[in-house]
Amino acid sequence: MTRRAFSVAIYARQGDRVLVIEHHRLKTWLPIGGELELGETPLEAARRELREETGLEGDFQPLAGALDGVPAGLIGYEEHAAGSKGTHMNFVFVCEVAAASVVKPNDEFGAFRWITRAELASLESPLNVRQFGYVALDARW
Repeated sequence: MTRRAFSVAIYARQGDRVLVIEHHRLKTWLPIGGELELGETPLEAARRELREETGLEGDFQPLAGALDGVPAGLIGYEEHAAGSKGTHMNFVFVCEVAAASVVKPNDEFGAFRWITRAELASLESPLNVRQFGYVALDARW
């Protein structure tokens, strides 16, 4: 049986830019993210992963037009193969971070960038990273 893991991806947004990181192991640009811990909801995992990986605190708000019961900031869901880690079932979030916020990278990535919509088009990343990046930039509270 293939391993399955629930995970989260977080698009931290500062106005018209989103944060992406260059993942050491995967050698590609991705949003912040990671696996849910035992007993944790996807939103709790999103807040924790953002804080652990960047030192940032995000404001996760209900999205305009979201259905009742949908977690604040949830913009989508996707599944992808993660090599020996099996299948990741990934909840994708957007949050706003204060303009004065400073990223404090952990050891999972070295480089990071705040990118605009125009820069997303040429980002060296999986297609869905760019697609969700556009959704994150278009999200309204």
